[in-house]
Amino acid sequence: MHMLLRIFKRLCFIGVFMGLALGTSWAAPVIKMGAHAPQSGSLAKHGIEQIKGIRLAAEEFEKKTGSKVDLIVYDDESNPQKAVSAVEKLAGVDHVNGIVGGYGSNLVGPASETAERYDTPYLTTGAVDTQLSEKKFKNFFRLNYMPGYASAQSGAIQNIFGARKVGIVYNSLSATAQIAEAVKGQLQAAGIQVPVFEKFEKGTTNFKPILLKVKDAGCDVLLVEGYFQDYVGTIKDAKILNLPVKAYVGSWGIGTPEFIRELGPLSEYVYGTSVWEKGTAPKEAKANESQMISDYTARFKEEPSYIAMLGYLSAKYMLEAIAKGGGQTAAYTPEKTRNALRSLDVISPMGRIAFDEKGDPRYFSAVLFQTQKGEQVVVYPTDRAQGKAVYPQIPWGGK
Repeated sequence: MHMLLRIFKRLCFIGVFMGLALGTSWAAPVIKMGAHAPQSGSLAKHGIEQIKGIRLAAEEFEKKTGSKVDLIVYDDESNPQKAVSAVEKLAGVDHVNGIVGGYGSNLVGPASETAERYDTPYLTTGAVDTQLSEKKFKNFFRLNYMPGYASAQSGAIQNIFGARKVGIVYNSLSATAQIAEAVKGQLQAAGIQVPVFEKFEKGTTNFKPILLKVKDAGCDVLLVEGYFQDYVGTIKDAKILNLPVKAYVGSWGIGTPEFIRELGPLSEYVYGTSVWEKGTAPKEAKANESQMISDYTARFKEEPSYIAMLGYLSAKYMLEAIAKGGGQTAAYTPEKTRNALRSLDVISPMGRIAFDEKGDPRYFSAVLFQTQKGEQVVVYPTDRAQGKAVYPQIPWGGK
């Protein structure tokens, strides 16, 4: 009897061991990817859409490869210190294979420094400050940066509007100050006057004093380099003043679903920069664009903005790089993932993507669109245009 009992226990032990072994061997390989972005605070409108795109890419990767993606997301609360804490958790505690996300150069700057310290590949889509890549971090990569945005704005103002005077007002943060300076130089080199060049501090809510300077200078175009709340504030104050300009031009964050919901009719005729709008993908990437739009719309019940597309592409290419770097195995190293990113050269919905030695995009070029009947219509450059600009025209009527 005792002998039978010992045999039974031994068989149970072997059965449990084999079950664990088989369970482990049959489990889908896991890739750990981290993301941080503002889900609250002043930049939340942008960060929420960014994370939606990242989640979609992770789900798509799982379906295509059969690998499990352990996506860990932290809200950095639109705060640089919280962004650093998020990366410290992702890299130092969660031990992710790579990190995507980040919105705003003032957040991405310290966050990318932290990723470098932890030797973790970091691919962002929300930071355009040229100084970020000057540090030449080996783990820093980005899909978009400032020069591509500046040329889209100045080119349209010169070649489409034919403006004589432009008033530029800008948020004092580094990225927006940089693009303001760049556009100012490009306009002046083209013989266009910039009689108003005024900065405002983050959190400004009363823009009327600055806008009155634009009015007194007789500017044809109001160019605002800022973020979501800056656009909302300047447009609403421009309506109150019935500012007599012929066009309102902004940079990133304009034309998103949240922007249109917030401003309603006041979002009409506003110009903004984008890396992608529906239907602008190169022919080689049309199928990818169509599938992404379809999947995103089904998942989130709205069409993707360019911010969502950026989030999607960053996660897609990071996951592919991690997989090439052996992210599901003990053989994984950050260097293998970095090498995979450095060798990337693809035609995506936003154009050709490849990185230079500093992690900057070699071929990035933005487009300028105008909101027309609730849709973002690309009007510049002409070879990517979907329609013609309605100029002169502003949402508050003017004089």
